Amino acid sequence: MCSSIKRKKIWFSPIAILLVMISISGKPADTMSSYHITAVEFPSPPKIDGILDDEFWDAVVVLDDFIQYEPREGALPTEKTKAYIGYDKKNLYIGIRCFDSNPKAVRACLTQRDKVEGDDEVTVFLDTFNDKKRAFAFQVNPCGVQSDGIYNETQRHRPGGGFNRIDKNWDTFFLSNAQIDDQGYSVEIAIPFKSLRFPDSPSQTWGLQIQRNIRRKNEEIYWYPRSRNINGFLRQAGQLLIEGELDKGKNFEIMPVMTGLMESGHKLDPEPSVNLKYGITSNMTTDLTVNPDFSQIEADMPQIDINQRYALYFPEKRPFFLEGNDYFDTPMELVYTRTINNPMWGAKLTGKMGKTTIGFLSSFDEDSLLIDIPTGEEEEDDVENDEDEEIETTKSIVNIFRLKQDLYSESHIGIIITDKETGDTWNSITRNFNRAAGLDGQFKLSQTNRVSFQIVASQSRLGEVKTGLVPAMQFDFNHQSRHWSLTTNYTHLPEDFEAASGFFRRKDIRSFNTRLGYNILPQNDIIVDIRPSIEYRRVYDFSNTLTDEEIRLGWFISGWRGTFLYGGYTTELERYENMDFKKQSVRFRLSSDPFAWFSGSINFNIGDGIYYDENPYLGYKISYGLQTTFKPLTNLTLLYDINNDTFYQEKGGDIEYKINLVSQRINYQISRSLSLRLITDYNDYDKALYNSILLSYQYRPGTVFYIGMNDNQMKDDLGVFRDQGRFYFVKFSYWWRI
Repeated sequence: MCSSIKRKKIWFSPIAILLVMISISGKPADTMSSYHITAVEFPSPPKIDGILDDEFWDAVVVLDDFIQYEPREGALPTEKTKAYIGYDKKNLYIGIRCFDSNPKAVRACLTQRDKVEGDDEVTVFLDTFNDKKRAFAFQVNPCGVQSDGIYNETQRHRPGGGFNRIDKNWDTFFLSNAQIDDQGYSVEIAIPFKSLRFPDSPSQTWGLQIQRNIRRKNEEIYWYPRSRNINGFLRQAGQLLIEGELDKGKNFEIMPVMTGLMESGHKLDPEPSVNLKYGITSNMTTDLTVNPDFSQIEADMPQIDINQRYALYFPEKRPFFLEGNDYFDTPMELVYTRTINNPMWGAKLTGKMGKTTIGFLSSFDEDSLLIDIPTGEEEEDDVENDEDEEIETTKSIVNIFRLKQDLYSESHIGIIITDKETGDTWNSITRNFNRAAGLDGQFKLSQTNRVSFQIVASQSRLGEVKTGLVPAMQFDFNHQSRHWSLTTNYTHLPEDFEAASGFFRRKDIRSFNTRLGYNILPQNDIIVDIRPSIEYRRVYDFSNTLTDEEIRLGWFISGWRGTFLYGGYTTELERYENMDFKKQSVRFRLSSDPFAWFSGSINFNIGDGIYYDENPYLGYKISYGLQTTFKPLTNLTLLYDINNDTFYQEKGGDIEYKINLVSQRINYQISRSLSLRLITDYNDYDKALYNSILLSYQYRPGTVFYIGMNDNQMKDDLGVFRDQGRFYFVKFSYWWRI
């Protein structure tokens, strides 16, 4: 077990803004020729034990000129770091020595793979196509715990998402180990080339960036100097040359899976499934799945679903759909795979040939939602409530095709086609359909300016009713420099536009949004930056009625030990049920990571709110949330999340409703592979209690064994919890790589 370590209304013309900002151009970037390195070939593989004692490391180029990005951009780090890179025909090897003047203060916990939060860590970014758009990320903490993911420069911000562009849902196999000693800690990593995608060429030139985080000092350092005056991360990377052919292997993978689910009092219902992957080339992969397992392992964090005007968003958690999902990203979310409810099989082709990126996905869904065709009559907004509704489903085949062409550095143009065919039986599966097709692109105009767009049209048929082509579009501009940031967006989304495979919170809108921010940079140990901002939003429907207008003033401060402080004031108009409601609200959020054993956040929102009903009214709403994480032991993590939402008929008046959500997540890591997890969620409005216990053994990604229980209870009128269903489940899978 790893040991460490205590712990008036204004209308802005988007075209005018765009013309002004295009004229702003930052100075050309330095070529930084000293950051072009050639990997040394090893005669035999080093031992991956976290100790840099193999003689091979002495023969490679040493990367030791790391530079601070935070808190003091451009300054020398307070602790020295050295990195070493070598390879053989099968693997890329990376060694990193992280010196520390106080090794006992290094933050390190033994926890589940991809669950490292708040620890010291090193991250290696490999842009294997050197296109400044997408990179593989490999992260290791001082206990050797792995995280991996995909960094996507152009990834759309999903609802409920955060600031981190690394999608950690991608998993692959690589070796790593780390050791803490009296000099700090050291890390060794071996990345098989068959775990990566890269050009099918006799030699490789990849983008390379190495990052180290020293949490207690709020220090973030990079091998290739990173600047706030450049809009883009991957263009701020060095170059890694690997000469000679690499052994890519046969690149055939098979993963049989067996799951079993048993309701209390019933027999176990086992279900086999299989996942296949074949690397046609080093840059093109096909995935197949039959009866894919999407069982009880992952649980969505509870969300408040009372008095919500629009649908809630839940992230995808299922492995088959997560693999390569960024290939299907476009400015508008035309692909939201959680609309595929119960897939029986799926097939996927993803990859890149030269400057062309290709993605294809096909899946058969036994319980698909019906295609929606607007009747042309005025319809009420969907408001979430506490009444259970029976949802009618049908069978469907979903097909998605994506093609994207690189134009020049950090710019591309692409097309996407989505097709959903539905019917009650297999023979009638093409009776109803929804299809959408569009053109999109992103262009880097200068060092600090980007523009993107998407134009798409949809068509649907339901029975004998067939729509015409319905267009929708979106345009975005983004300027990011050291002190100034400006984003503008225009969205044109008709009510009768339908993308059955995507996600849209709201339609019948012509929306303009702009946000202007200024970055003040004290860059000291207490305050790193202060970011005041102003945001303006104006929305019309297609009958030319103003439905929303909002002005938001905000400020954001970051500083000591990962502390973030946000405050905002919003005044807005919202139209609902042909009535205009004028609202004001104040929002506050504080988050901090002060100690190795404790981190937390609190948010508070108070102000006017609409009660969404047949007879709506303007009331008063107070909501707050509190989340804390405790690590009393290096291998024990306790997370508590409390959310409250109280709605008053008027300020100081009677309560219309009050909701409390309480969640607990406890993880005890017995070893790097074996862990025990407990989840408890309670909703006092629904009087629902959910418990889940899970024992996990994860030898490596794909080779896992899970056994657990989910228990649902409801509190009756006497205050006694009654069983609503208890389920036991087991899952075993094994990942063969040939």
